[in-house]
Amino acid sequence: MNNRKLKSTIRGIIAFFALAIFITACNNSDQSANNSTDSSATANPDTSSGKMSSDTSANNKTTTIKKKKGRATASVIAENINAKVQVDKTGVYEMTEVRPAYPGGQTALEDYISNNVEYPQTAIDNNQQGTVNVQFTVDENGNVSNAQVVGNKLGDGLDEEAVRVISKMPKWTAGTVKGKTVKTRVILPVTFKIEE
Repeated sequence: MNNRKLKSTIRGIIAFFALAIFITACNNSDQSANNSTDSSATANPDTSSGKMSSDTSANNKTTTIKKKKGRATASVIAENINAKVQVDKTGVYEMTEVRPAYPGGQTALEDYISNNVEYPQTAIDNNQQGTVNVQFTVDENGNVSNAQVVGNKLGDGLDEEAVRVISKMPKWTAGTVKGKTVKTRVILPVTFKIEE
């Protein structure tokens, strides 16, 4: 075999191997490109069986679930128009000449209720809303005590939450009779409402 034929054969073998390496490299890059475009199929294997993954929809948009919230407001203090200015056997007035007052008035009372009530999750889940009437006593020094629900109860923790928040209220201005501060019974309607 002469030198020319040997060189030609070697060049042919080198060209063959170079072509084989080039073809292999091209196949590998096509394979990785296909893998990246189909990554959603491997990342979410349930999509092939008709099930959607929990965080994607058919258009690869994330689904956001709006969570319901609840809030509470205080209504105007209920007054018993038939009550007389007289003390009962426990030393508490149903009606006074000057009614007890929350510091800052009705707006401050509404702010206190809405900022301090924690709407029970059970009530939100059950779409429970309505008004709870809480009766309590404001003593001669303005302290709130003996909070309890009167009338119909709502359930799902709303009654207990209304009592809890009212029991922790700051001091009121006490009611007066003939210029003297007295213990007064107060009924405060607390309204619970679910918001979307």
